[in-house]
Amino acid sequence: MNKNTSRAVRAAAVVAMGGAAVFAGSGTGAAAPIDFQPIPVLCPAGIAETQSLTHTENDAVEGDEVLYVVNQQSVGGGTVSWINVNTGVTGTATLESTEGLWGAPAALTEPEAGTVLAAIWGMHENEAGEQCFLLPGIDIAQVPGEADEGEADEG
Repeated sequence: MNKNTSRAVRAAAVVAMGGAAVFAGSGTGAAAPIDFQPIPVLCPAGIAETQSLTHTENDAVEGDEVLYVVNQQSVGGGTVSWINVNTGVTGTATLESTEGLWGAPAALTEPEAGTVLAAIWGMHENEAGEQCFLLPGIDIAQVPGEADEGEADEG
């Protein structure tokens, strides 16, 4: 199995395990709205709140991951661009409709431990079927990482 296929399978598993927590607030904590929501333009119906989850909010998300979710059923689209400001590692992911979250668009990122600055932006199809352009929303997340989890368990 190649790396992209493996990552897609892993993302689907996390979404399936963590889906109820995003909407029902169960798990070790509730999903948190991102710091500054994306601003939808060219679509009167807009979009629902965008949230981010780390391992501290939901056990289904591993220590070095952040899961971004738009809380409505839709086709998705939109891009999550991120940088780990501690390591300089960067990446992008696309918000895609997921069965495990009842059709809500989600993107699983693996930025490693540290402070992660992310922007959610670009073309996105909302629940009403409208094409929206998302002016960037910004999120700052503290990703605990695998080592931090072990240290917390020992102390």
